[in-house]
Amino acid sequence: MFDFFSPIQVELNVDKSLGTLGAYVDLYQTGSFPESESADLIIFGVEEERNAIDNDGTKFAPDVIRKSFYQLFPGDWHLKIADLGNIKQGSTIDDTYFVVANLVSKLLDQDKHIIVLGGSQDLTYALSKAYNNNKKPFNLSIIDAEIDGVLTDSQVDNQNYLTNILTSEDTLLNNLNVIGIQTYYNHPAKYEIFKRLYVDYIKLSDVQKNILNIEPCLRDAHILSLDVSSTKDAYLPAQKKSRPNGLDGQEICILTRYSGLSVYNRILGIFEFNPYFDKNSLGANTIAQAMWYFIEGKNLKTDDYPEIEINELIKFNVENDLLKLIFYKNDKTGRWWVEVPQIETEKKLISCAEQDYLDAVNKKISNRIYNIFNKNTI
Repeated sequence: MFDFFSPIQVELNVDKSLGTLGAYVDLYQTGSFPESESADLIIFGVEEERNAIDNDGTKFAPDVIRKSFYQLFPGDWHLKIADLGNIKQGSTIDDTYFVVANLVSKLLDQDKHIIVLGGSQDLTYALSKAYNNNKKPFNLSIIDAEIDGVLTDSQVDNQNYLTNILTSEDTLLNNLNVIGIQTYYNHPAKYEIFKRLYVDYIKLSDVQKNILNIEPCLRDAHILSLDVSSTKDAYLPAQKKSRPNGLDGQEICILTRYSGLSVYNRILGIFEFNPYFDKNSLGANTIAQAMWYFIEGKNLKTDDYPEIEINELIKFNVENDLLKLIFYKNDKTGRWWVEVPQIETEKKLISCAEQDYLDAVNKKISNRIYNIFNKNTI
């Protein structure tokens, strides 16, 4: 794999005496390639933008983000981190997808946590291929203002990669949710297709109303793909399309921290960052802090279901007019799950919010519970 990487090209001004992340992380700058096998978390960039429709410049994002990230100080962390540099562009876009998918597949086999710095968001397609290669079902969460796909043709690009993930013959995608959608950017037919597929789409207003209710979506996701255009321009100007509305910097950090705390999550991908439009490194600083909170979550992760036995959870039976629901709560972490009947196994628990339980008590079925049961029940 070494031959596919180029070292970090920018001067990071790492002063090891200061103890910043530049000194904490094993970096591929010059000299020897990092010792990735002993690392718990791997960072790498992808110099790929050929399928970035109308967003040339994203291939330069990884090193620009690094300049901000490696000036931060680590928390009280125990995980070892290695930065492998950047995957070079392949002869064709499919070559790049192949290298990314195979690298990630290998890292997943080694039980690594991974941060991928794009590049364009169609690289999410390559990340999904890694799970297909390993024959492992996966859940995907996307933070984006737009639904990238469903209506357009079969071309894999940053505006249509979702169509290819959903329709690929070998896909092992189980559940998908898109977080932070802004209605006016999306054709109404996309919502109808998502409803038929029992895909969760969560509007920006719902995220901002109660961000804690978004945590279960990220807790169950193996991959989190973040499009920086989900964030308002005032907090993250490094995007060609100026977005007056969107998530703010604090909300992005909360969401990446939730993802880092997940038992299941293995990959954070950050895409569509365009350095040409950044102002005073504001966008790079926002993404650097989002990465920091993701890693903080990984270091803080406590034992929770499914790493603890189900009998360690508190059980709640709720009689509803439509169906009987069984909820579980971990009293130590405050997290909730709902039981979904299965044919092959006795029971399956899927993450939910306390609000889902309260809705059920009040004879209501939340959209999340409705979609979970329609897609996962017998």
